[in-house]
Parts: sequence; C-alpha cells; structure tokens
Amino acid sequence: MNIIQNKTLIALSFLSLCTMLTACSADDEQTMNTDGRSVRQLSIAEVPLTRATLTDNANTLAAAWKAGDHATYLNLSSFTSYTMDFGTLTASSSEATSAFTGEVRCIMGDKVAFLYPATSPIYVGEDRGKFIISLAHQTGLLADMAKDFHYVYGVAEVTSVTEATATATRAEMKPLLAACKFTFKDGSQNPIPVKTLSISYGEDLSAGFPQTCVLSPNADPAQVYVPDNLPPAGTPLSITLDTETTDGIYVALFPISGQTLFFSVTNSNGTYTGTSAATLRAGRFYPAALTLSQITQL
Repeated sequence: MNIIQNKTLIALSFLSLCTMLTACSADDEQTMNTDGRSVRQLSIAEVPLTRATLTDNANTLAAAWKAGDHATYLNLSSFTSYTMDFGTLTASSSEATSAFTGEVRCIMGDKVAFLYPATSPIYVGEDRGKFIISLAHQTGLLADMAKDFHYVYGVAEVTSVTEATATATRAEMKPLLAACKFTFKDGSQNPIPVKTLSISYGEDLSAGFPQTCVLSPNADPAQVYVPDNLPPAGTPLSITLDTETTDGIYVALFPISGQTLFFSVTNSNGTYTGTSAATLRAGRFYPAALTLSQITQL
C-alpha cells in the first residue's frame, strides 16, 4: 500500500512539474514577445560630427569617420530593470558622415543611444545601463586620442521596420570632452621636449586629476554631459610618450571652468613645472603653449 501511494505521489509530482515547466515556458515566450521587438539589421544614415580621425589644422581639428569604426548602441526605449538591449554598430565609410549598421532588437519609434568609441555599459548595480568614460592610458598621439578618447554621444530614432531590417534617423553627435594640444617652453623660450606629462588641479601634483566619469544616457542629448570640475582622483593624469617630442602632446580632458592646472614635464634633461588657469569646453580644440620652469636637472 505504501509502495502504491509513493508511486502515486511521484507520478503526481512529475505531472505537476511538467505543468509548471509548460506554464513557465509559455509565460517566458509571452514575456519575450509582448513588446513586439525582434532583432533587426538597423541602419542609421549619415551620422555626422565625430573624432574617429582627426587632422590638426593649427587652430581646429578636422573630423571624419573611418570605415570599420565601432560604436556602442543602447536601446533606451526597451531598457527596464530586467532588459538591456545593447551592442555594436559599425561605420560603413571613411567620410565626415557615415552610415552605421548592426543588429538591434527594436521596434518602430525606439530611441537608440549611440556612444563612440565603443564602450560597454555597466551590467549590474545602481549604475546599470550607464557608461564609464576614462582618461587613463592616453599616449599623447593625435590618432590615439581620436580613436580611443574623444567621446561623442547621440540618439537615433527608429523610423521604419520590416521583419528583418530597420532604419533610423541620423544621430546628431555631441562631443563630451575637450581636445588639447600642449607645447612647452622654458624661461628663455626654448622648446621643452616631453617624455612624460602629468596634469593635476592646484599648485602641485598632490590633488590629482579626475580620471573617470559615469555617463548617464538619455533620450535628450542635451541632458548628457560631463560636469565641469569633476572631483580629482588623488593621482595626476600622466601620459608617457614612446619618444621625446617638442611637436606637441595631444590630450583629451574633461570640461573645466576656472580651474588652476599644474603641469609637470619630465625629459632626459630633468623636470619642468608650472601652472595655468584653464577653462575647457566639450567639443573645443585648445592648442596651448605654456611656459614652465626647470626644477630638477639630470
């Protein structure tokens, strides 16, 4: 009798489990399809204004995309506490404007954030869905600054869809950082070769310089920006070149308003330091010639 009862219980448990699994499967499928989104090949035409490649024209930087450049997209319209649709879009041509394409889970009317260079969003925690912009590991070269550090943001809207494809309005791109070119002279106006450049707030290197910023994407690009005068990190921003140069060192910096910056340059002859008042706006190019004093000699 007990054996029969046990078999009955096992059979009932198995039946209940099957029922639960079937219900869960149906619920999952329904949840996946209720918003109507599916993966489509999205094309955003004529994306302008970036810094994928830069040409120094003395007082301005000419900008153009490079075919194959990668940007990150994040579907703002589908973002929820349990859903985050993001991935990579790729530039089609090496022009001042270029189409970007990639697979995106979307429907008509979705707002898709667009960030260059490609930067994965934060996956978990209170900053989930945000992006970390970092100034670390700069090389001082114009090409590297353009490719890896001059961040731009925009939003495109999906305007038409088929079963497999989608198109979106062009995304007006908004630069988030300032681009600088620093050259240095000593008191006699002799060029100072640069091997290592360190930048900090204040009158010495002790305060440091902000290294990262958490960027919050928004459907309104006007709401997306890096605040002026971010808190310093306690360590200076340092760039070391492969070889000494007097031709200028290119650096991407966060916006600054009325801040005193401390500069320290080291080369094979010694160390030179000095300060300068600075106001830097996102999207601007600042070719700056600074005079420093030698404090150590090698």
